[in-house]
Amino acid sequence: MKRSIFDPRSKLIMAFAATVLLMIFNDWDFLTASLGILVILLLFLYLGRPWLNFLKSLGFAVLTFFIIAWLAFDLHTGIVSGLRLLNIGTVFFLFFQTTPPDMLSNGLLKMGLPYPFTFVLSASMQFIPVLAHRARNIRDAQRARGIPIEGGLGILLHLPALVGPLLIQAFKFADELAEAMEARGFGISGRSFHYEPRFRWVDWGAVAISLTALTIALSIQFL
Repeated sequence: MKRSIFDPRSKLIMAFAATVLLMIFNDWDFLTASLGILVILLLFLYLGRPWLNFLKSLGFAVLTFFIIAWLAFDLHTGIVSGLRLLNIGTVFFLFFQTTPPDMLSNGLLKMGLPYPFTFVLSASMQFIPVLAHRARNIRDAQRARGIPIEGGLGILLHLPALVGPLLIQAFKFADELAEAMEARGFGISGRSFHYEPRFRWVDWGAVAISLTALTIALSIQFL
């Protein structure tokens, strides 16, 4: 995971500001330019290959949005809808790829959110990829047994062969996690953290620029 120089809270504010900007503009030139900037940033952070893997799952949603908007409205709306979803997905891909779960949870704690909420968010970010890896292992094992789990409508007939073992492993995993949390005194007040997030001048500058750009864009768009 690539770590950035920004505090998780400032990156979260920048991500939401970018999302609002992408939502209010309906110009496909602006959306294309913003996607180009995001791609340059991805290449600078050496995240090009992970982003291409991410597009394998996001691409279907982008194509679906494009087709639905095109059929319901027009071609311009379809292009804008597809580009907007691709941009927003890339923004949050950058955010999660450069923000370790523990840093994000500690930053949210500093913002006043309750510890159980931040723990659930952090645990989800860490363990969902683990379950996805186990799902791939189950799929490969079932394919080796001759069960066709390749996609398409045929997968619906053999879905229990994938979902059943995955649910069993997920429940076992959750039980082990609960025992570990209980053994470590989950929920005890007065706990300390290895990493304490701090806002620096670069964070204040990034937040100020993001909010200024958002204010100007909203003024241009609605005033």
